[in-house]
Order: sequence, then structure tokens, then C-alpha cells
Amino acid sequence: MMNDELSRARSRQAGALCFVILVSSLISGFAGETPNPIAVTNAVPPTFAQLASNVVARSKWERTQNTTAQFTFGKTRALEEFDSKGKLEDSKRSRQVWFPINGVPFARLVEKNGKPLTDKERKAEDDREAAMRAGKKPARSPEATKRDKEWQFTDEMLARYTFKVTGQEAVRGRPTWVVEFAPRSKDLPVKNVTDRVANKVAGNVWVDAEDWELARMKFWLTEEVTLIGGIVGVLRKFEMTLDRARVDDGAWLPTTIDFDMAGRELLINKRIHYREEAKDFKRITPPPISAAGEAK
Repeated sequence: MMNDELSRARSRQAGALCFVILVSSLISGFAGETPNPIAVTNAVPPTFAQLASNVVARSKWERTQNTTAQFTFGKTRALEEFDSKGKLEDSKRSRQVWFPINGVPFARLVEKNGKPLTDKERKAEDDREAAMRAGKKPARSPEATKRDKEWQFTDEMLARYTFKVTGQEAVRGRPTWVVEFAPRSKDLPVKNVTDRVANKVAGNVWVDAEDWELARMKFWLTEEVTLIGGIVGVLRKFEMTLDRARVDDGAWLPTTIDFDMAGRELLINKRIHYREEAKDFKRITPPPISAAGEAK
């Protein structure tokens, strides 16, 4: 049961991250290509179209950089499950070390619940790393693939929201433009469970005013979501905050993801809190790759 909850939570998390990345690039499809950033002064707030165009231009450049694979860093994860009275029922913690292999970010587990890995767990990590170095891609379950497809955000889904630049705020000492988004109406199409959640999501996005990178995103459910008429369950609360930081000159990476989820699954009420933090970013120089595809 716990693994199922974590899996579902991470699928919603993945959906949220996809939303963050694709919002402006998909909107560019409405207005056409914008190859160069539009000049915007801090004195006058940009329109959402101007802001989106600048983010799209930055995103196009960012996709050529493979930024995550240029850094090593550590990441901690914590998952807590509470009962209906707020009592902690289960807690899982882990620590990873991230580094690139063949130009692809790789996460190696080094600690579970405050303890070093067992010999068996360490052997499993050795095998995963060896497979990655041999060029094998990690296998994904059919369920995970299905969830990824369900949480792909399209023009149709983004058209359900309204967007508005509301002003400027400082995030970690840097000026950002704040974008507010909300469902366009209470009567939006519902084709699957994903639509039920997406139709009731509102939030804010903070865009760095200098680099046009996402600095922060926070979103929440505007009202509870019932699953199959409330028989299977009810999602009463879902709040998530994503923070990204300028870790080096021109390089932005996620630093914190934090979310709370509460509701009912069948007859059981529970709350789940998940948090992950990345730190100690160090830029590295990838080794040159030979014509055979091997590091020299």
C-alpha cells in the first residue's frame, strides 16, 4: 500500500514538473515562434505573452545545455504518512548522490533511513551503475509509462487555465515576475482521473526577471476531487511547492520539492508529506567521448 501511495504521489509530482516546464513553450504554439527575448524593464510589468515568449526563448537555449549532467550534487528524500488523527504511521528517508554517466544524470542510493546500505542493497546499486555505464537504459514498468502519458500537458489542457502577471517579488534576493493561474471555469471537460485533478488546480509561478528561468512554483487544489463518485476515494488536499536556484553562472537546477496530500482511499483517511532537497552542487567537466562512444 505504501509503495502504491508513493508511486501515485510521484506521478502527480512528475505531472506538476511537466506543467512547469511546458506551460510557456506550449503557449508559444498559440502565438508563433519567438526566437529572441523581448526587452522588458522592471518598471513596467510584462504581459503574459511577453513573459511566455522570453521563457520559451530561454527554454530553447536551456535544452541545448544538458545542465543537470554538468553537475554532481546530493539529494535527500523524506516521505511521511499520517493517520486521520495526525499520528505518524510510517516514515521513509533516503540519500542519493547524483552524477553524470555518459552524459546522462544518474542517482545512486547511498543511505536509507539514516543507515548505510546493506551489502545486498549496495550490490544492487553497483549493478545499476554498471548497466548505465554499459549504455543500458533503466527499465520502466507499464504502470509508470501509463502515468507519464496521463500527465502529459497539451494545448487542450493548458487552454483550461487563465494566466495573469500580478507583479514582482524577490526570491532568494533575485527579482522575479509572479504569474497567477487558475481554472478558466468550473465546467471543464473530464475524460479521465487526470482531468478531475487538473481542472481544480490553481497557483503561482515566479519567473526570474533576468534569466527568464522558473524560480518557484506553488499550486494547490481549489476544491476536493472525488474518484469514481467518491467510492474509490477523495483527494481533499494537494499542495506542492517547487524551488529552483541559480547554482552557477547561467545554470538553474531544482533545489526543493515539497508537497502535502490528504484524502481518503476506500475507507481509510490519511495524509502524506513528501520533501526532497538537493544541495552541494559542483560543476564538473565531462570527459571527452571517443568516436566509439567511450570516455577517453
